[in-house]
Amino acid sequence: MHANSVRLVFMVVGVLLTAASLTADWPRLPAAPLNRTVLVTVTDRGGAPVTDLTPADFVVKEGGKEREIVKAEPAKARLRLALGIEERLAPDTAVRLGVFEFVKRIASAAEISVITIGLANRTVVDFTSDPAALVGGINTLTLNAVRESNLAEGILEIVEGFIAKKPERPAIVVVAIAGGPTSTDPRNVLAKLGDSGATLHTVALGGAGMSSAPVGGLSDEGGRDQVLGDGPKQSGGRHLTANATAGVPKALQQIADDLLSQYAITYVLPDGVKPTKRISITTKRRGVTLRAPSTIPD
Repeated sequence: MHANSVRLVFMVVGVLLTAASLTADWPRLPAAPLNRTVLVTVTDRGGAPVTDLTPADFVVKEGGKEREIVKAEPAKARLRLALGIEERLAPDTAVRLGVFEFVKRIASAAEISVITIGLANRTVVDFTSDPAALVGGINTLTLNAVRESNLAEGILEIVEGFIAKKPERPAIVVVAIAGGPTSTDPRNVLAKLGDSGATLHTVALGGAGMSSAPVGGLSDEGGRDQVLGDGPKQSGGRHLTANATAGVPKALQQIADDLLSQYAITYVLPDGVKPTKRISITTKRRGVTLRAPSTIPD
């Protein structure tokens, strides 16, 4: 090899080794702290929203450690709301009235989908903020519903849709009959609910004439109530019960109050701290009720 060529090769190798050395010694910039946001509601003793809280009124713990809250303010992101109605309740006049008043009140702050839950889910109205489209869909709710329904499976299908789409502010409202079995493991439904980040609110009907009709092959007699009751508790929603469908309109208005007064709390994980799913949120304000999720999606 020519002497000049050999000299050039050594020069190139020397430059590469020097660059590699500089890269190895170059100071690494620390990763930015991670901000995480969670939605909560706060009500007074009468159930009315409390809307004057500040970051100093909340305490957030993740991984058992208290975290710095940088913001606590009314939630600004638009709601992505799935409204599920158990199909056998759809013909009831009080249920229809309650659903109508609910969507009329909340449509300006949300994109709403109306879904009936029977043996399978049926989307009556896809996500929209158009009150006319929503009312038109409600008017088409079936008057000849079957008595059987796969409620937990129907809620799971809605939850999985939110997991796939990852909306910023997901919520689910379900009007259903309490009691009865389910063919799916309620623990799986609740785990998926946590993964979705959705707040679940439920209105559960019981009492005379409201018993749940069994479906063949179902195994867990308490599964339906576990989803209807534990889902809101876990996700920061509200679980309301009514002895008759006449109580549905009032219950849905209480849920509307909660959804329209959610706080978005943003807190910080320090650099190097790995996020965890389990969180604890409390308030220092006395005489109020805080509804907050116990998990946060990855």
